[in-house]
Amino acid sequence: MVISPSRTVLRPVLLTAFYLFCPNLFCAKPAAAAEDYAAWPNATDVILNTSATGAGVAGTVANFPVLVRLTSANFPFSQAGGKGRDIRFSKQDRTPLDYEIERWDSTRAQAEIWVRLDEVRGNAAGQIVRMYWGNPSAADSSDAAAVFRGADGYVAAWHLGVPGTAARPNAVAGGNPAAPNSYDGDENSAGLIAGADSLDGTATGDFLDIGDGYTEFTAGFTYSAWVYPTAMKRWSHVLDLGNGTGNDNIIVNRVDTTAAMGFHNWTGTNSYAKEVPNQWALNQWQFITVTMTGKNVRMYKNGAQILADTLPGAMTGVNRTTNYLGKSNWAADDFFQGKLDEPVLAKTVRSADWIKLSYQNQRAAQTLVTVVKPVQCAARISVPPDTTVPEGGSLTLNAGVECAAGFSWSVISGPAPRILDPETKSLAVAIPRVAADTVIVYRLTAEFSDSTRTRDVRVRIKESIPDPIFTLPAIPSWSGKEAIAYRPAISNLAAIKASRDSALHWTWSFAGPAVDTSWLEDGMTLKSAEGAGALQIGLCLDNGGPIVCRNAALTITGSAASMLQAQSTPQGQITKTDPGRDALGRAADGPITPRKAGRPGIARYPRK
Repeated sequence: MVISPSRTVLRPVLLTAFYLFCPNLFCAKPAAAAEDYAAWPNATDVILNTSATGAGVAGTVANFPVLVRLTSANFPFSQAGGKGRDIRFSKQDRTPLDYEIERWDSTRAQAEIWVRLDEVRGNAAGQIVRMYWGNPSAADSSDAAAVFRGADGYVAAWHLGVPGTAARPNAVAGGNPAAPNSYDGDENSAGLIAGADSLDGTATGDFLDIGDGYTEFTAGFTYSAWVYPTAMKRWSHVLDLGNGTGNDNIIVNRVDTTAAMGFHNWTGTNSYAKEVPNQWALNQWQFITVTMTGKNVRMYKNGAQILADTLPGAMTGVNRTTNYLGKSNWAADDFFQGKLDEPVLAKTVRSADWIKLSYQNQRAAQTLVTVVKPVQCAARISVPPDTTVPEGGSLTLNAGVECAAGFSWSVISGPAPRILDPETKSLAVAIPRVAADTVIVYRLTAEFSDSTRTRDVRVRIKESIPDPIFTLPAIPSWSGKEAIAYRPAISNLAAIKASRDSALHWTWSFAGPAVDTSWLEDGMTLKSAEGAGALQIGLCLDNGGPIVCRNAALTITGSAASMLQAQSTPQGQITKTDPGRDALGRAADGPITPRKAGRPGIARYPRK
């Protein structure tokens, strides 16, 4: 390193008025409050594994920001709100967890989210965090300052890769942003975690000015960053905190043009340094960390310790005014060339477990976090197409409902039996008999988180089973003494017999003088009458469809004695047919049950 005794430091200031109000771009919000996660229709598990099959971290780490990466392979971005505003995290017991969305790009299906856990259990496979999404009324709760808390020892956590020349935000409340210097607008590039700053390392250099302060390290110091060098720039610095050249500097750098990594602590104007050879690798990401407490210093690369030693002097607690990322306080030193991502400063010493967990969590092929891929469910509703079915048959209507909170079938027009189980995906429909072609409209209603949707299906019932067409014989008079056969003329009997419903249901009724009757296969025998007068005969026939009724009248003639008997018989009496015989006149096994209330009897016409 070339040490220059003095120099004038010109420090461009890009802070806008916004920083006077909210200096870290993330104004602090209230701590995460309990929410009714029942309002979130979608959830999945985020599983942590610190066992030997995962991150391989033995000790429990407290107050740790876990990085959760979402991609199209493990998350349905179309189901979440814009910018991930409805994302939430909780413990298994639904205790809310603070989180920060560093990037949400639904177009490219990429997101990086930091979730603060009060502990990550060591050597444990199966610690579960719950993630929720899909509540359209949820407000954005991303809160960087609640994740990277000053109370947890953070001084700075810079999320680099901001487009253009805007200041790079500091996630820590009240912490300095990183202000670009000599940026020409093309520094934003793909990083290991969302975006990174790509510095060109030219003679005039582009770098980040991180403002005044950094007095807090007398009790402990930790600096970490992801670094991607693209050239062996001489004495290039990835961190330089100090008061100009050789005064209270804290430095992490390349040693000359070698691959050695250096750490320098200046106590006033006295310099103490440690260097570890063969550490910087070109054109690849590497996670570097330095800690110091008292005079003890440790250096790490990719989560593994590469140095444990002591220095003659501890860190001073003075205010430092010239502080940079990618630039040295020594004018003769080169600017850093390559990418920087996620530089973090803490006023405490992070443990070896913390550092290893950070590396295992943040590296490209990370082994700590598994997001359980949720069952993808797009809100859809569908019913079968309109159809035509013959009467008396059956039909199954299959509902297509996905992501619905509830659904049901109903009939909105036409004749139909009552639906016993409306909340079924497969509705079995018994098609009723109809007197003419008829349409039934079935409606499927589905309740989704954002709407109620309906679909109708029209079922046209085609009349295909003939109903009885018949007349009763016209017999003007009957003596009431000799037996006569009384048969209806069923004009479409052959068609009925050939149809699916070939069984005829017969119901006879009589009003007038009492008459002795018996069944015939195709009618009724009037055997004798107990009196004279007008006899009303009624017959109703059906074969499962509409009941067709016809009436006829005849006059019963007879002797004077018979006339006297007729006068003593009340008019309007109904004489039932023999309930113990079938349509063939055979004795039945039991009484024939009336088909309709008030009808006196039933007989069946057998299928031939």
